[in-house]
Amino acid sequence: MPKNENALSDQSLQNIARKFLFVIPFYLAVPLSIGIFFHYVFGYIHWKAFGLGALGWVVALMLRGPVTVLMKGFPKERAMLYIGLSSGPLEEGVRLILLLLTGSSFSWALSVGQGWAAIEVLFTIINGLALIYVLQQNDEKAIQAKEFLESQGTLYLNPWWGVVERIFATAFHIGATLLIAKIPLLTLILLIVHSLFNLTIVWIARKNMIFAQLLAAIVGTGLLVSGFIVFR
Repeated sequence: MPKNENALSDQSLQNIARKFLFVIPFYLAVPLSIGIFFHYVFGYIHWKAFGLGALGWVVALMLRGPVTVLMKGFPKERAMLYIGLSSGPLEEGVRLILLLLTGSSFSWALSVGQGWAAIEVLFTIINGLALIYVLQQNDEKAIQAKEFLESQGTLYLNPWWGVVERIFATAFHIGATLLIAKIPLLTLILLIVHSLFNLTIVWIARKNMIFAQLLAAIVGTGLLVSGFIVFR
């Protein structure tokens, strides 16, 4: 019996890997299709701004490192809460500094936001591939990672939900970038909104993924539309 159960487990992991590999082109299609749409509707992309937006996201991600180190002595649930709360101040703070230093016109901010969202899509793909590799190992850390993901109810989620999430996360980042570019003081509100948004989505997703994506759609679309409105 244990041998059959391991075989089933291995088969499940293979299915997860195949499903994720299948949806990778659709992940990549999110920033590509949005970029093409904005290119023809609002004008060409500033590739320098696009690259700076991607760099800004990487800087914000790296700044989470020290926060993670500081949380090492805390219980796992509390540490995850504090790390989640830090996401808003770090991302929106870096976004504000980047726009203040490089430019805040509509087309520039639009390109920065697209770059910011695009690199997050790429990171999601790389992270997914790395996770699949780890889960296919049999060492203690791999077993712990699998047990943690199973306890969170995320191991067997349909990867298509990730594609949907990237669409509205992209809307969120572009909208936030436009709002901060036009009204820098909104950073104070957005850093709170960003942290609460991340934590709420994670909490709701554990119970009902449809409701989680519905909330993401409302918030992401709302920020994007608001960003366009302030630049009218």
